Amino acid sequence: MDVTLPLVLSTGILDSLNPCAISLLLIYIALLFTLGKTRKEIMGFGVFYIAAVYVTYFLLGIGLLKTFVFFGTPNIILRGGAILAIIFGILNIKEYFWPDLPPHIKMPYSVRQKANDIAYKATIPAAITLGVLIGITEFPCSGAVYITILSYLQAKETFASGIFYLALYNLMFVLPLIVIYLVATNRVVVEKIINKQEQFGRKMHLVLAGLMIILGAAILLWFS
Repeated sequence: MDVTLPLVLSTGILDSLNPCAISLLLIYIALLFTLGKTRKEIMGFGVFYIAAVYVTYFLLGIGLLKTFVFFGTPNIILRGGAILAIIFGILNIKEYFWPDLPPHIKMPYSVRQKANDIAYKATIPAAITLGVLIGITEFPCSGAVYITILSYLQAKETFASGIFYLALYNLMFVLPLIVIYLVATNRVVVEKIINKQEQFGRKMHLVLAGLMIILGAAILLWFS
């Protein structure tokens, strides 16, 4: 049975659940409301922001996929990606119970400050720059999932089909951001979502931990 398509779609959604991308998007929307931007302007910023995240994450994936192909050791890379997913799952458990204990798997404070400075400009170029910045720097949150699926594609697919699946993966990755943007262009809704995110955001570390460990273990067992 070919598990590539369901694996790509499910891991793309899993990767999108990382707290970094969602929390920063909500902060960005709230900031735009504070700056007095209209719903139409906020929607415009959202389109460019999400597109920039998609393109950046997609290009990073292509670069990593090419690197994996260059080394030409698919089984070793696949096992390495699976082990990395398990390690990041354990780190997510650490992040929930002992958040002050290093190493951290969250976006550095300096990057958050830089993102805030860019967001305050509230222009289309700022939205694109912010999307690129987030696409590059959210790897510490859940990059292990991306590396795992890339190692799988390198081991089981041609490079051309890998690019196709990578495009689908990234569509799933930004899908929750699109949904949040569509429902959060009302200030009251944004405030409610932010409150819920603050209430349950840390629990996402446990959800991600469980799913990452299951993903890594399943790949090790299935393709051993």
